[in-house]
Parts: sequence; C-alpha cells; structure tokens
Amino acid sequence: MTETISDAEIQHLKKLARLEMSDAETERAKTEINKILGSFDQLQKLNLEGLPEMPRPVALVNVLREDVAEVAMSQAEALAVGVEVNDGFFQVPRTVE
Repeated sequence: MTETISDAEIQHLKKLARLEMSDAETERAKTEINKILGSFDQLQKLNLEGLPEMPRPVALVNVLREDVAEVAMSQAEALAVGVEVNDGFFQVPRTVE
C-alpha cells in the first residue's frame, strides 16, 4: 500500500515549519513528498530473505557499563563551590519571566 500525504497533512507541515508557500509551491511539495514516500514503499517490497547483512565499519557491541552505586559528595560539599547559595540550594539568575 502506497502512503500519500494529504492536503491537511501538508498544511500542518507548513504551519509547523512556518513556511509561506503559494498554492503551486504547496502542490509541488506535496507531489515530491509523495514520490519520496513511493520510493520507500518500493524499498519495503524488496525481498531480502537470505541476503547477508551489509558489513559495518564498527562492530555493534553494547558498551554500557554496570550501574554501580558510589558514595556521592554531601550537600555541604556541593554547595561549597556555589557562587550564590540560599537555604541549602544554588541560587541562579531568573531566566524566565
């Protein structure tokens, strides 16, 4: 089944991207997006059964380490490096009104 983008979806994309496009430009973009979606549809239809996986330049190995609990610094130690401290918390300038 070929996926296509609807007029409502293209209008939504234009709004999200804050694009100002004429009707002709919108129709051209819709046509091009539908061609791209059609290409993906063709790729999905390929029979890849029995084909080896492509070689990779880097082996796929999980590099996560064990999660080990360690002793953390105390609140007093952390606050000792603070520029401005107030009631046991770092005080920073307001960034949102």
